Amino acid sequence: MNLPNIKSKTLFIAFGLSFVIGLVFLIMPFVSQKPDGLQKVVDDTMSFLKKDDFKPTINVPMPGYTMPGLKHKFDTKQYAGIIGVFVVFGVSVFVGYLIRKRRKNL
Repeated sequence: MNLPNIKSKTLFIAFGLSFVIGLVFLIMPFVSQKPDGLQKVVDDTMSFLKKDDFKPTINVPMPGYTMPGLKHKFDTKQYAGIIGVFVVFGVSVFVGYLIRKRRKNL
């Protein structure tokens, strides 16, 4: 086992995650509160539809990229962004593990 190689990979991953989380905290205050492009098109072309017409059929863990029940001085969207970073990172690591395991079996 090559210990310096593992240490450098760990440092690279830690730095990368720290960088992305830092970007989340830096960019989130400047995010527009206006609707995105798809929402704007729906509002412009189908203005007769009301928001109440589309009730979700299931409860989602973070509706509207917010964290319900969390009252803190930071915006809850920042927390949702950080959770999203870790979820995507975890899924990526898991998929990479599965691909690596499959290649060893071939």
